[in-house]
This record gives sequence, C-alpha cells and structure tokens, in this order.
Amino acid sequence: MDIASNITKKVCLKINDGLSSFKSHACQQHHGVFQVFYDFFKSVKPANILEIGTALGGFTMFLKIICDELDLKPSILSYDIHRNAWYDDMIKDGVDVRVENVFSEGFADVKQEVKDFIHKPGVTVVLCDGGYKQGEFKLLSKFIKQGDFILAHDYGETREIFDNKIFNNIWNWCEITEGEIAEACKENNLIDFDKETFNNVAWTCKVKVK
Repeated sequence: MDIASNITKKVCLKINDGLSSFKSHACQQHHGVFQVFYDFFKSVKPANILEIGTALGGFTMFLKIICDELDLKPSILSYDIHRNAWYDDMIKDGVDVRVENVFSEGFADVKQEVKDFIHKPGVTVVLCDGGYKQGEFKLLSKFIKQGDFILAHDYGETREIFDNKIFNNIWNWCEITEGEIAEACKENNLIDFDKETFNNVAWTCKVKVK
C-alpha cells in the first residue's frame, strides 16, 4: 500500500489544527503516524490491539485498513467514554467499540475483560490515547505479556524537548513524559522500541522484554 497517497488531510499546527485523515477517516494524529504504524504492524504482526480512546474513530479505522492490507486478522478492541453515532458502522466493519469507563477510581484497577484481552495468545499492542494517559500506561503496563507492546500518544520525552522540538513542528499537545512513566517501565521490564521513529510522531513505544 502507498500510504502517502491515501493521506487525505495533514495537520496544520500553526493554526492549532491537529486533525489528519487517511482515506477520509479523520483522527487526532500527526499525518506521519500512518507510515510509522504501517511499518510497525508489518514488523510485529499483532494478534490483539487494545485502544483506550476511540475518539473520532479515524485512527482505529486506519489500523483496521492496514491490518486488512497486511493480511493480519487481529482482534481490535477500542474503548471510549463518549459515544459517536458512527461507532455502529465501525462495529459492522469488524472493530469492537465499547462505550464505557473500564478503569476504577484513581486508575487503581481495570475491568477483568481488559486483562483477559491483553492475555490472549499472540502479540498484544496496547494504545494509551484516552483522557489520562499516565494512569492508563502505568496500570495497563502491569498486565502485558513478554513480547507485547504498550504505547502512549501526546508524548514528549521531557517538557523541554517538547517545547523546543515538538511544539508547532510535530504536535501541539503533551500529556505524558518519560519521567512520568519511568518507574512503571522499570517495574514492568519495558524498554524503548524504535524510539526516534515513534517520538517523531508524538508517541512512545515500549516492549516488555521479560
């Protein structure tokens, strides 16, 4: 697939426009994310994709499109706390979209169905892109298996790096930094995966090594 030719809108950060689209599916992502995730999925071949934060649904649909293109057949489960009318169409297209808050107060725990999904056989990719990415990452990183991946959006390695390199260049929103998840990474044996590539589209990507 020629990813670039299917990007139908790019972000314009100088006017704080953070919407891009792939085959007219709108999402709150830098347009460079499409090639990054295509290459990532082609390499790791996920069997299960868990997304926190369906939002507009465009990024979720992009993931479904590239999985079909790559002849992957992962289970895709996406949660949001707000319903959009087009979620029913996404479900018809094979994406399991659920509108509910699966986290307990203070992000102390998550519903068993989420843990069970992560523990399914094969490589699980967890995408933290909801309203409290720090809490999502810290909690869900406890449950991923060796060889699984956990990622978070709206990421800057530090606030200084975000201000000097990312803002008005790559992305204008910083909701999680390395210092805020460093302890969780250490406790759960997570290391960087293709750090520079993901950082360049305002994501962090970690893999559990043991």
